[in-house]
Amino acid sequence: MTGARHPAPREEPPPLTGLWYLAAPSRDLPRGAMRRRILFGEPVVLGRTKAGAPFALRDVCPHRGAPLSYGRLRETGGETLVECPYHGWRFRVADGACAAIPALCGEDGAPGKIRTRAFRLHEENGLVWLYRDEEARAPRQSAPPAPDFGLDARLRPRVVARAGAEGPFDEAVIGLVDPAHTPFVHRQWWWRAGAALREKRKAFEPTPLGFKMPAHAPSSNSRIYRFLGGAPTTEIEFRLPSIRIETIRTAHNTIVGLTAITPTEPGKASILHVMFWDWPLLDLARPVLARMARSFLAQDGAILRAQNENLARLGHRPLYVGDADEPAKWYLQLARAWRAREAAGGFVNPTAGGSLRWRT
Repeated sequence: MTGARHPAPREEPPPLTGLWYLAAPSRDLPRGAMRRRILFGEPVVLGRTKAGAPFALRDVCPHRGAPLSYGRLRETGGETLVECPYHGWRFRVADGACAAIPALCGEDGAPGKIRTRAFRLHEENGLVWLYRDEEARAPRQSAPPAPDFGLDARLRPRVVARAGAEGPFDEAVIGLVDPAHTPFVHRQWWWRAGAALREKRKAFEPTPLGFKMPAHAPSSNSRIYRFLGGAPTTEIEFRLPSIRIETIRTAHNTIVGLTAITPTEPGKASILHVMFWDWPLLDLARPVLARMARSFLAQDGAILRAQNENLARLGHRPLYVGDADEPAKWYLQLARAWRAREAAGGFVNPTAGGSLRWRT
């Protein structure tokens, strides 16, 4: 007699293409350096030329598959080239084209059309964004505008925190818009520990790539806002593919918390939280705020890992109950509409917004 058979795990749709993902904080890429990363299950070398320009190439030499990140950067004729550590093949960082094969004699011909994939990058406010598209289409299709969060051009990250996530990518992204998990997963004394659940009613409105709660007074049982004094307001926005932005404003200062999730290995992702502010007094609290952010993200990572222990074995279908789960449904609707945008003649935001009510 055999045991009960579990249903097969649900097949997860691939991460959305045709959008910008957060690749790295700028400070992770010093001049003249290269860093190997796994993004979307693919080896990628992120680097920065000695002149300061960031670049990203597929970290695979077309010749014999060696990682280019193990090689070195060379400056030749005003161009920056990555030299493969195995046979010295050289590739332009600008477009991934092979510029030289040292072993070839003159009569053997030029490198021709050999190249490794180059990714488009955008750097602003101390963050490097990578444009993800289908490889076959990337050379022909223009990228949409890079993310713009309305930050002063002089602002740079004051706090950077990271955590790993395991499980379906959609589940990790839903954590960015799910209000009901907060009082149970995040129990820090400075956040909600011991605070009674209260009914909330929040207004939402659609945005070009998602939805947001317009500026409003923060919840009275979220203690951290009290440290800001005065009458702060907070605006919370979600936008595709996986970005949450909270903007807190007081009479004289602005604090922005940006959280982005980027796929790495299959079934894994990186959660990166970045804080910006124009309030010099907060600089004194940077070490404390950094520890708080790391603790917050670690709790999200832990519950996602625990959840994935079940999801990896079972064909579980999630339940969505009440207004608190409506933002999760909106995200899934947005993702479906984005994937269907070509057949539909373009992307149309399917979320209508409105007023939602829940207890946290």
